[in-house]
Amino acid sequence: MQLSENEGWPMNSVKLGLRNIPAVYVTLLLVVVVNMMMNHRILSENGINNLAIQMVPTLIAVMAQTCVLLARELDLSVGSNVGLSTVLMSATMEKWGLFSIVIVLVISILIGMLNGALAVYFKVPGIVITLATSMIVTGGALLILPTPGGYVSLDYARFVLGHHLFVPNTLFILAAVLLCWKYLRMHPWGHSLLATGGNEYSAYASGLKVQRSKILAFTLSSVLAAIAGMVLAAKTMSGDANIGTSYTLTSIAGAVLGGVSFLGGVGSMRKAIAGAVVIVLLVNILFFIGISSFYQYIFQGVILLVSVVVTLRNQNNRH
Repeated sequence: MQLSENEGWPMNSVKLGLRNIPAVYVTLLLVVVVNMMMNHRILSENGINNLAIQMVPTLIAVMAQTCVLLARELDLSVGSNVGLSTVLMSATMEKWGLFSIVIVLVISILIGMLNGALAVYFKVPGIVITLATSMIVTGGALLILPTPGGYVSLDYARFVLGHHLFVPNTLFILAAVLLCWKYLRMHPWGHSLLATGGNEYSAYASGLKVQRSKILAFTLSSVLAAIAGMVLAAKTMSGDANIGTSYTLTSIAGAVLGGVSFLGGVGSMRKAIAGAVVIVLLVNILFFIGISSFYQYIFQGVILLVSVVVTLRNQNNRH
C-alpha cells in the first residue's frame, strides 16, 4: 500500500498555476491576512511574542494527537495530560526546582506507555483506553491540586515566555520539538508508524514491529502533551487540572484540518501544525469582531464531522 502525505482532507489541494497548493495553506494565508487587517500590532515584537505564547501549547498538543492518528488510533487523554503537567509543575517546583521538569516527563512517559500497552496487548481501541486514562489522570491531578494554584518559578516563566534576538523562546521550544519529530520521522520507526496506520496486517506481514510502533506513538503523544502543559504552566504561573480540557478536541480538529486521516497512515506534521494555527487565528478573528470564542467548538465540531464523512466516503469509493 502506497502511503501519501497529500490525502485525507476533502479540499486537500487548490489548483494555482502549475502547482497544487494544499488548501490548509491557502486557508492559513487568508486568516493571517484578516488578522493583520484587524490588528496591525500583531506583527510587532510584542504582538508576535504574545501570539507565540498563545499558539505554541496548542501546536504541540496537535502534534501529540497527530502521532496517534497516524497509527490509526485516537488519544482522548491529551487534554488531561496537559492539565496534569501544569499541576505537577506547580506542586513540585518550589521543592525540587527545575527537576520538576524531569518528574513531569517521566510520569508522562509512563502514562503513554500504559496507554499504548493496553491498546496493543489487550486489543482495546485507543479511544476507549485513553478515555479511561483521561478520567484517571484528571482525578489524580485534582487530588494533588483541587483548585488552581501552586507555585511556578518566576525565573522559569521568564525563560519560557521571554525572547532572544527578537525571537520568542516559545518558538525555539517548538522548533526543538519539530526537529525531534523530523528525526523520528526519518527513523525506521517513522516509516513503520505510517505503514502500521495504513494497513496494520500488511505491516506485520512485512516484518515491521507494529506493536512497538503503536506504543511509541502513544508515549510520544503523552510526552508532547506534557511539554504543552509545561509551557502553559509558565504562561499562567500556576497549575490547573482542568486547564487542558479544550485541548483534546482542538488537537483532533487541528490535525484533521491539516489533512491527517482518521483512517491512519496519511498526514504530515507540518500541515497538522498549519491546521492548528488556522484554528487559533480564527478564534482571534472571532474575538476582534465581538463573537464569543465558544463558537470555536462549533467550528471544530463541523471540521470533525465533515472530515469523518468525507474520509469514509472516499474509503467506500475505493472499494
